[in-house]
Amino acid sequence: MKILLVGNPNAGKTTLFNALTGAHGHTGNYCGVTVGVSERASRFPGLGTVCDLPGLYSFDGMSMEERAAGEYIARQRESGEPFLAVHVADASSLVRSLRLTYALLDMGVPVVLALTMCGRFRRRGGTLDCEKVGRSLGVPCFEVNALRKKSAAAFAASLARISPGAVPPAFPRPEIPAGYVAPPARERKIDGLFLNGWIALPAFFLAAGLVFFLTFGRGMPGDLGKSLLEAFFSRLAEWAGGRIGSPLVRSLVCDGLIAGVGGVLSFLPQIALMYLFLELLEESGFMSVLAFMTDGLFARIGLSGRAAFSVLLGYGCTAAAVSSTRALENRSVQRRAVAALFFVPCSAKLPVYLTLLSSVFENTFLGAVLLYVLGTGMGLLLAAFLRREDGDFVMELTEICLPDFLSVCKKLIFRVKQFIIKVSATVLVFTVAVWFLSSFSFSGPAPAEESFLAKLCGVLRYAFYPMGIDDWRAAFAAVSGLVAKENIAGMLAVLYPEGPAFSLPSACAYLTFVALIPPCVSALAACARELGGKTACLYAALQTLFAFLCAYLVYFLLTGGGAALLSVLCGAGIVAAVCGAVRKFAKKRKRKKERERIYGG
Repeated sequence: MKILLVGNPNAGKTTLFNALTGAHGHTGNYCGVTVGVSERASRFPGLGTVCDLPGLYSFDGMSMEERAAGEYIARQRESGEPFLAVHVADASSLVRSLRLTYALLDMGVPVVLALTMCGRFRRRGGTLDCEKVGRSLGVPCFEVNALRKKSAAAFAASLARISPGAVPPAFPRPEIPAGYVAPPARERKIDGLFLNGWIALPAFFLAAGLVFFLTFGRGMPGDLGKSLLEAFFSRLAEWAGGRIGSPLVRSLVCDGLIAGVGGVLSFLPQIALMYLFLELLEESGFMSVLAFMTDGLFARIGLSGRAAFSVLLGYGCTAAAVSSTRALENRSVQRRAVAALFFVPCSAKLPVYLTLLSSVFENTFLGAVLLYVLGTGMGLLLAAFLRREDGDFVMELTEICLPDFLSVCKKLIFRVKQFIIKVSATVLVFTVAVWFLSSFSFSGPAPAEESFLAKLCGVLRYAFYPMGIDDWRAAFAAVSGLVAKENIAGMLAVLYPEGPAFSLPSACAYLTFVALIPPCVSALAACARELGGKTACLYAALQTLFAFLCAYLVYFLLTGGGAALLSVLCGAGIVAAVCGAVRKFAKKRKRKKERERIYGG
């Protein structure tokens, strides 16, 4: 038997799905988190497969994810396979949710009502009796708190005792079921405060600035954590080097494994702080406020306020952000949003930024902020360039609340664990392969300049000459980022044991290239799923070309070409102003002669 979790957006479906299956689906206190159908076997006996559907208000919904959920339910009915629809509803908005309950019953779908967020509902003055509500509606009704194991287990046990054929249709259908009394309506001061544009947006930018300072500022928690991990891996390499007799094995362990993987993992405290900021935004409900406040800005560049969700998710993982664009209004808006997201810097670029910035600047705070602004700004400029007038912004504002501490901690630990697993798998394998190719030639062990890798990658360096870089190692490290951005930091650590030594213009050009290159293979795969493989490849090819051109321009401007270019631009501006004045004078004189001809002077 299949269990379909259906309901309005932000009702807690994915949280319940995670509790019933042991999955780690992405959750958040805003609408549109789930954009695709997830299926997984239940970890409780008697439930079979549990399916998490995107949120929908009705079967004639406007957004793509609503249509996807409706089509999935229709296909399930046509298949003839027994299933049970668990309508997950927020207790505070039960009356509004009944429209979907009755629509499911009209289709002949067996329904069970699961009420979430009941504790908050009662604290606001509401009363709820699930047994009376169920009798009034004619469907089984249960209260569940998916964040608590006992409540989720009790709900699963109740659900396992229900047979799909035992759920009768509900007639008559009350507008307000017995046993349900809504809390008195009152305006909360905090909601009005955060819906004030003069307060909400400055508060967000101040909070973001504080997080960047705590993450990148010298002597701040992020910098201190990074220094501690660097010292740990350095001592680990020394300890391992003193106990390994074979020079070849010592080089593999110390210069390959510890230097490559440790070079990336040392940035874990700073990445964790960025993840924590995103989790707090999601769980507090401020994400929906931010989308509402920025809708005017995004509308000017052909997107909508919903794109704010995707942009913020992009700072964590581009692949997840690309998948979230399915919640946008239509396919045209989705294409523009995906093109913009390819430029938004993900967390994997952070180790690369800091590795290169620390080799040139003593304080990396300002440089990291500028690189994040560069990537995000370039993406938004691209969306503005591709702008079209289509799509309307319709979104439900969620309630501002204090984040659940346990939920935030669980999500943060899971994200950090996934990052460590990714580094341990992708970067580890890549690092070992690169160490081997850079340490051997056909004649056996060899210096890096005579190795397999130097021969294979010698051609790549010609593309980096206009950046003032003639080292094949830097060229290979940058190109390896097309697989996974963490690889760049790992390759720089392996190929430059003493650290990269670029000049200031070359470092800025190299950073520009890294900031603007396409995202990793996972993000390209997500784009291929959403828009097709040809579109994903086209986006990646054009963006790579654009990254090279921008890097060349930065190096040109920083090596003396800036004065010449400025002179050319100033001269062109003066010529344009003179031509405009002459054209305006000529039009004015022509109009004057025309009036004299018509009116006789």
